[in-house]
Amino acid sequence: MEKTTYYSVIVKKFHIFFRHMDWMEKTQELYNEILGFYYDLYLDTFPEVRQGAMETMRSLEKLTIPGRDQAPVPYPLPWEKVPLYFRRAAINGAISAARSYLARENQSKRTEKFHESVTFYKGMYKDFSEGAVFLKLWNGDAWNWCRCRIKGNKIPEKGQMMSPALVLRKNHSQNEIRQAELHIPWKIPVEDGRSAKERMTDKEKICSVTFTNQDASVICCTLDASGEMQDCLFLKGGAEYTHKCRQVTEKLEKSRKSCGGGENPRANGKYWQRLKNLNEHYAHRFSRQVITFCENSGAKILVLPKYEQKHRKIVMLSAGNFSPIHLSTSIREKVKYKAWQAGIVVLEPEQHKISSVCSICGGKVKICGSEFSCENGHRGNRYLNSARNLGKKFLYGFERQESV
Repeated sequence: MEKTTYYSVIVKKFHIFFRHMDWMEKTQELYNEILGFYYDLYLDTFPEVRQGAMETMRSLEKLTIPGRDQAPVPYPLPWEKVPLYFRRAAINGAISAARSYLARENQSKRTEKFHESVTFYKGMYKDFSEGAVFLKLWNGDAWNWCRCRIKGNKIPEKGQMMSPALVLRKNHSQNEIRQAELHIPWKIPVEDGRSAKERMTDKEKICSVTFTNQDASVICCTLDASGEMQDCLFLKGGAEYTHKCRQVTEKLEKSRKSCGGGENPRANGKYWQRLKNLNEHYAHRFSRQVITFCENSGAKILVLPKYEQKHRKIVMLSAGNFSPIHLSTSIREKVKYKAWQAGIVVLEPEQHKISSVCSICGGKVKICGSEFSCENGHRGNRYLNSARNLGKKFLYGFERQESV
């Protein structure tokens, strides 16, 4: 029996340097026009058909493209000289958009104009390397193979390159292309794809994590299969994140009070973008540190606390939008896919009563600031205590399931 192959998909981004940016814009406009044509055709002709994507694409092609016998088709494609794989990329985009529309409860309004990025299937790009790639672009009159210089992420040593997408970023005020990017999904094999049950059966270590509203906003600890703590790590940077966000929000408030700012989101767009960039930067940094800690300590299971929705809303509201604890939402999202890439499984058990008992003896605790003391005399960091309790709760829950 063949071993199941596991993989993850990551997106590598590259800046494109090319003198004919208008060709890229014309290529995107043509792509969206074709996408819109097939989108309407799908919804008008056979929305009741439930076929696979490949069968649906072939059905749409038969309605619009003459076959070898050159017999007339009911809905001829209005454009000439459209490359096969360019057209098929647009058709697949149209199928996804149409099915999404049909799946929505409110179907009162269709999409009238698309602004999707162009997906380049094989045949539309070639000779990809770290410094350049050839793209087939439409200049308004003809298709041309164009050498585009690229600069960005490092190409993975392992894995398979998938269809890249051309992303055009514009200045809203001038409606001109500010930057062109190539986003390339990369299919990378994952060496360890075992389930959580298999890992626990093999007595693998676990890493439990708690989030705080302190400077050390992420606290990790590793436990062995018996629940004994092996190592711990306090990830600092929460105060720095909050301080930088406060600097930006102060500038944002000044802009709002000035005569030119007001509540116009575009006028204050640069400040909102800075806040978004800060959130992304620190979330990526913390999530990467968590995964590195797991790898160094040999933990194969990562345990994150699961909060009730009501509790989460209360905590987030009281902490503020740019607090370290608020950052935990973004950290949680990023740590999940990074863990899978590293062959680590992420689980989220309920976090009830992880801060009210001592992780050493199980006695009741009293909280004083960031420290705790229990009725049996044990003392320590309250957040590390919660992390240890979370890990033990997961181990106990697994043992109880196995015994049933």
